[in-house]
Amino acid sequence: LEYSPPLPLLPFRKTMTSTRRAAVIRAVAVIGKENEPLFLQTYTESKEDNQTSLHYHVHTSLDIVEEKIGDSGKVYPNAQDMYLGQLYIVQDLKLYGYATNTKTKFVVVVNGTPSSSSMKSWMRDFHELYIQTTANPFCELMDDKSGLYTTTFMNSVRKRIAAFNEKAIGY
Repeated sequence: LEYSPPLPLLPFRKTMTSTRRAAVIRAVAVIGKENEPLFLQTYTESKEDNQTSLHYHVHTSLDIVEEKIGDSGKVYPNAQDMYLGQLYIVQDLKLYGYATNTKTKFVVVVNGTPSSSSMKSWMRDFHELYIQTTANPFCELMDDKSGLYTTTFMNSVRKRIAAFNEKAIGY
């Protein structure tokens, strides 16, 4: 996959009215069943080192995802819920996971503390977007050059992240 520069989002507001820290999505990833990255994008305006760090955290979270889904016949322990919840915390970042029946994995890196229900809802929405994109017969996907890096998919992800961040920050 080719490197794509980060996409800017709304700046993080420093003043907060509540004690809960606003949750801002900083990176999203779609990982294939063989742990190959199908889509990995950071959403920060900071240095490249931070972007590399986010990529590293996404890749290290795959071990925890594999541990949570186990080596059993089922892809995830609770067949009704594909949301894996919080995978781990590193510094001020929290990583959340989601796994499908086809062993496609979704990882989101969040700066702050989102509510469990809002994160679960966002992950389901992200999964639905993935399904809509991959099921579209007119969209060329999964080739060696672009993966899921289509303009439509990237714009849809960016809009969903902006909406989540705006809601969390309260713009």
